[in-house]
Amino acid sequence: MNQPFQVDSEAFVHPTSVVDNGAAVGKFTKIWHFSHIATGAVVGENCSLGKWNYVERNAIVGNACRIGNSVSIFSHVELQDFVFCAPYMVFTHISFPRAAVNRHAVFRKTLVKTGTTLGANSTVVPDITVGMGTFLAAGSTLTKSTKDWAMMVGTPARHVGWVSAFGEKIDLPTSGSGEWKCGHTGDLYVLTGEEVVRHPGPKDLLKYRPGARLNRVRVT
Repeated sequence: MNQPFQVDSEAFVHPTSVVDNGAAVGKFTKIWHFSHIATGAVVGENCSLGKWNYVERNAIVGNACRIGNSVSIFSHVELQDFVFCAPYMVFTHISFPRAAVNRHAVFRKTLVKTGTTLGANSTVVPDITVGMGTFLAAGSTLTKSTKDWAMMVGTPARHVGWVSAFGEKIDLPTSGSGEWKCGHTGDLYVLTGEEVVRHPGPKDLLKYRPGARLNRVRVT
C-alpha cells in the first residue's frame, strides 16, 4: 500500500483518538474513541476502528478492514483487505517474551490474508500466515499457518471445516474432493485433497476498488 504518511481529508478521527505524525490513514476510514495510530503505522481506506484500538509502528491494516474494540495491531503484523478482528482478539509478536530481555530487533512477521475473520477473544501467535478467508472461532488460539477458507476451532486451533467469503459453512469435508456453490455470491469452492480453491462469482465480494466509498453487503 503505497500511501503518503498523512490522514486523508475524507477520513474521520474521533477527537479522543490520537494519530501521530508519520502515520497514514486512508480515505473514508473511521477511527472511533480513545484509539492510537502510531508513527509509521499504515491504515488503509474504508476501515472501521472501534474504541481503544492501537496500531503500532511497522503495522499495516489493509483496505476495508473492521477492527473491534480493544484490539492492538502490533509491529510486524500485516492485515490484507477485508479482515475482521472481533473485539478483544490478541496478536502477539514474540514467541517467548521475558521482561528482562528486549527482543524488538527480532520481531517475527504475522500475515493475515484477505477476507479473514479472527473471532472475539482469540489469540494469534507470531511468525505465521493466516490463509485467505480463514475463520478463527471465538476464544481459539492460532499457533500455526492455515489453509485458505479453513475454519479453525479450539486451543490450539484445529481445522474442522471451511467457511465461505460470505460467511457460511461450506458443505465439504476437510479432505477429499467436491464442489460447493454459494447461493449469495455465485462463488464456486472446489476441494482437491486438503485444499479449497475459490472461484469468484459474477461480482467478487473481496475485490477492493481503490478510492471509492465502500458499501458493505447487507443481510436482511
